[in-house]
Amino acid sequence: MNRDSDLVGRIGADMKKVRVLEIIGKRPVGGVGTVMLNYQTYIDAEKVQIDYLIFGDEPEQFDESVKALGSKVYMYPVLSGSQMGRTKAYLEEFFSKHATEYDVVHLHAPTIAFLTFPIVAKYGIEHRIVHSHATLYAESRIKAIRNRILWALAKGKITDRIGCSKAAGDFLFGKEDFVVLKNAIAYEDFLYNEKVREQIREQESAEEKLIVGNAGRFSLQKNQTFLIEIFAKIKELHPNSVLWLLGDGELRTEIEEKIKTFGLESSVKLFGMVKNPKDYYQAMDVMVMPSLFEGLPMVGVEAQASGLPCVFADTITREVDVVGCPYISLDASTEEWAKAAVTVAKISKRRSYPKELDELGFNIQLEAKRLEELYLAKLTER
Repeated sequence: MNRDSDLVGRIGADMKKVRVLEIIGKRPVGGVGTVMLNYQTYIDAEKVQIDYLIFGDEPEQFDESVKALGSKVYMYPVLSGSQMGRTKAYLEEFFSKHATEYDVVHLHAPTIAFLTFPIVAKYGIEHRIVHSHATLYAESRIKAIRNRILWALAKGKITDRIGCSKAAGDFLFGKEDFVVLKNAIAYEDFLYNEKVREQIREQESAEEKLIVGNAGRFSLQKNQTFLIEIFAKIKELHPNSVLWLLGDGELRTEIEEKIKTFGLESSVKLFGMVKNPKDYYQAMDVMVMPSLFEGLPMVGVEAQASGLPCVFADTITREVDVVGCPYISLDASTEEWAKAAVTVAKISKRRSYPKELDELGFNIQLEAKRLEELYLAKLTER
């Protein structure tokens, strides 16, 4: 059930600042971290104080970015399924010291809700939000079974629910009420720019190439190993093609080996983590995303904001579709995927889509105001 239409009531002008702790279950390099940084950038810091509790080993650029916006960042060792007792002890230690500093706890790692929220409630924090960012419990079957059990233990202490898409909310919350807050972006930064397109293509000596792109963590979820197989078929259909992969991750070596297996070393470029992915989106001709699962992939929104057509796996929610993208089954042949990619790349006429992005809920200025009001409303619910 979606109570999105009646998100919050009126907020008094003289209301004091609400203090929110965001708990992120692992080091936010992209993903949830990017979502929250986008939102926080447009939330009024005079009304909402946002701090972070992160389970990660080393500080990242995310930490510096949110500190520059006025946040405190608390860091504990990375989560481990075999050491839940230790994680519980960390949470107990933190809230025994800091519970009085917060009105709201917003948890982005549902599988530790069963550990987190009993402690949060014990120390008197009344508003406990869980945020669903995905449509599967985990990438592997064993972890998915474990996480489903852990989630089942958590439900009694949750007061509010948010989904990054209706699909993500329905998956985790079922018939429970939830609010949809999409992975919105500052789309003005991504709108189509012909000059940038020409610059990047010239820089990469790809002026005459058909450029297939993908951006995301090199992981089982993002399924780049299958993308290599798809691209091998694209090369057969359109020999003057190249594949650009933006990102990095645990499967990099496996992806590199797959590229060698198909003899594609001269046609695939791994850029790693780039600071300006939006410029590369301008240069690409099609983005192919064969993900095994997604909540609502921000990369897909960013790409389409630049007018870049995408080919999505049918495991990805159709809520991300802005420009009328094809959805292909992961059971379909690589030839079917390749034909779809080449077809949309050739017929696409690049332009920007600000009106459509507004209407579909991807304007971060509008969506951040909704989250701000949701937080502020908690001060009236005591």
